[in-house]
Amino acid sequence: MMSFSNQDTNVRRTTKRGLAAAVLGVVALSLGACASQSQNRYSYRDVGHATSVDFGTVMASRPVDIQGQNTGAGGLVGATAGGLAMSNVGQGSGNVAAILGGALVGAVAGAVAEQAISDRMGIEYVVTLATGRTITIVQEQAANEPVFAPGQRVMVQTNGTYQRVLSADHLPTETSRPKGIKVVD
Repeated sequence: MMSFSNQDTNVRRTTKRGLAAAVLGVVALSLGACASQSQNRYSYRDVGHATSVDFGTVMASRPVDIQGQNTGAGGLVGATAGGLAMSNVGQGSGNVAAILGGALVGAVAGAVAEQAISDRMGIEYVVTLATGRTITIVQEQAANEPVFAPGQRVMVQTNGTYQRVLSADHLPTETSRPKGIKVVD
């Protein structure tokens, strides 16, 4: 039978705790790096796709909380890290209980952390379109992006089911009908 010295046991504990901390760090960085669409950020899926535009006037705006998507990855990583961190506690059935307890606490902590990382702030706009129709749109709001005030002229960009409110200040209020191509049979 092989026996380990206290030094070997301490090295194994340190290695497991270091691994657990590294796994949690990688997950936190990857979840935090997830950027979402806003006024000035487009998804790679939007590149090369036409969008339609409706012009309108902002009637009201207000800050809102946007609940992010919890994928379960935080809970899974937390459970793994908690189980690893507690794997050297106790012996026999006590060790199993410690691992399960660590995994449970880690799973809850990981899920809570993932939710906190994915939640964000946004703006809800009420816009009356040139057609007379009034709509509301909630969009993500990056810290460096302007909030459109009531009375401001905006364009509502639509791509499938996704819409965003953008400034129309840089666009003319009138334009000539574009020259077309006559189709003959």
